[in-house]
Amino acid sequence: MNRVDVRIVKTKERLRRALLDLMVDRGLEEISISEVCEKAGVNRNTFYSHYSSLKSLLEEIEAQFLEELIKAITISAESVNSVKGLLSLILDKVRENSDMCTLIFSSHGDKNFLRTILSFFLPNAVRNWADNLHLPEKDASLLFYFISGGAVSIIEEWIRGGFDWDDEDLVTKLDSMIMMTQKAFLSSY
Repeated sequence: MNRVDVRIVKTKERLRRALLDLMVDRGLEEISISEVCEKAGVNRNTFYSHYSSLKSLLEEIEAQFLEELIKAITISAESVNSVKGLLSLILDKVRENSDMCTLIFSSHGDKNFLRTILSFFLPNAVRNWADNLHLPEKDASLLFYFISGGAVSIIEEWIRGGFDWDDEDLVTKLDSMIMMTQKAFLSSY
């Protein structure tokens, strides 16, 4: 049995928090390892015992968030029977990880991270739309990119605005837009 060393977990959490805090005002390339270590209260040797660079630390933070999101959606896929339910789940995860999401959507965030998230959902969404809406896969892909791009833009504005829209209202509006888009797209067949 693998025992988790609580000290390591706490040290890594302090390093993660320090990096995210510093990235609120500056991009990764403008932050030094020394600054992160000072803010986290650890020395450079401790940093290097866990990470090879700030980029590797950020990648671990992003991977952990992506894993949580995927796990939540995978577990809930059986209980979520609607787009609205899935959207609620996604917004809940975004709110739970508001510091990470605020960073991702800031000017200092990693825009490729969003593509990673979308690329994970692409195959299932395309397969579902192709099967359920009787669309060629190429058209289902177009629909996915159009809808996900719009939804991500709206969620981005929600985050940038400090989560100032009511969650349920936002989910209802997004669901309505997605359904209307699907309907309009299908009317061209």
